[in-house]
Amino acid sequence: MIFADTVRMGGEHITSDISQGLQVPLVMAERIKARFGGVEATGIDDREMIDLGGETGDWELDRRRVSRAELIGIMRPRVEEILEEVRARLDAAGFEHLPSQRIVLTGGSSQILGIGEIASKIFGRQVRLGRPLRVRGLPQNATNPSFSAAVGLCLHAANPQDECWDFEAPMDRYAGRSIKRAVKWFRENW
Repeated sequence: MIFADTVRMGGEHITSDISQGLQVPLVMAERIKARFGGVEATGIDDREMIDLGGETGDWELDRRRVSRAELIGIMRPRVEEILEEVRARLDAAGFEHLPSQRIVLTGGSSQILGIGEIASKIFGRQVRLGRPLRVRGLPQNATNPSFSAAVGLCLHAANPQDECWDFEAPMDRYAGRSIKRAVKWFRENW
């Protein structure tokens, strides 16, 4: 591992902003974020309407609709704030001068439509989504970016190295027993 740090903001903050901005419960805000969320507005987003629904018994409140552009207007400032904080942490650690030109985004919110383009602008580098690949026995629902950091940490724990520069390690070098335990844990808990 080269560097580790945390930013105390993430997808849950975006969900909270949606919940407050649209006056919907957190569960509904999470569903709206996952299904309709984005950070790059297009001309069609003003016309694409999202039914908020509800079960309050108030007919007017239960049939509310918002445009996707309004949702993007709520999400984008928080996403930019999170990415700016990450950039500040990387700059403070001296990573602005590294020769690498790529940043890997992980976690559930890395799947928000358009986040790669905004991250590229903020970081001034290429950005891609991290996905757990080449892990035998990993359940299909654990192969998206939401699990990439957790799977990567499990792989690192199963195959510790002094320096982790070789990300193309062959499968037969992983400690099979530790990987099996990690995969079993994923199956039982997800």
